[in-house]
Amino acid sequence: MKKTVLVFGANGNVGSHFVNQALEAGYKIKAFVRSPEKYTVSDNPNVEVVKGDATNYRDVEKAVSGVDIIVSCLGNPLKKKIYIMDKSYETIILAASKQPNPPRCLLISSIGANGSSWFVRFLLQLFNGKEGFTDYEKADKRMLEEKDVPFVVIRPAGLTDKKGEGKYRVIDKPTVFFPKFIARIDVAKFFVDCLSDTSFDGKAVMIEGA
Repeated sequence: MKKTVLVFGANGNVGSHFVNQALEAGYKIKAFVRSPEKYTVSDNPNVEVVKGDATNYRDVEKAVSGVDIIVSCLGNPLKKKIYIMDKSYETIILAASKQPNPPRCLLISSIGANGSSWFVRFLLQLFNGKEGFTDYEKADKRMLEEKDVPFVVIRPAGLTDKKGEGKYRVIDKPTVFFPKFIARIDVAKFFVDCLSDTSFDGKAVMIEGA
């Protein structure tokens, strides 16, 4: 039986790559989006589209029911200065924890969060603003304190829209150097690999381009 993956941010830059790759790998997708009418993958028989707000508990609770794995590729829209990461992750984890068998949660964060790289943290706060990055850090920390839901926090390096190499490199300890940029499609590949690979469960993992 195909496993069902609930995807937050399914129509985003990383999320859309993830959905395509996960479908190719044989998974069923429940795509959680704000505007279903704009979601172009909805005609695939292995895709169920759910309308909702990731910060709204009732919306998330309904969507989480019956899924095997939760993936979040959400991000803060910088130009709008809207900060949803901490609130949405709190909501997702709470809803997951109420399930009879809490689904694994694979959630995106950012390299530089919570001591992973002080240099990257400084640069991201400088260029993208302190408030937005603080929201990422709060969400990241919230996940690392989780006891009831199996999780992986994924901290990619700087993202690009390049073609991708079909591979990535895991950074296994905090770094003071600026990591190699990684294509969004390769970040999606790491997410897909983690659907079946549980070796990173309970950890925060940094990845960069190979």
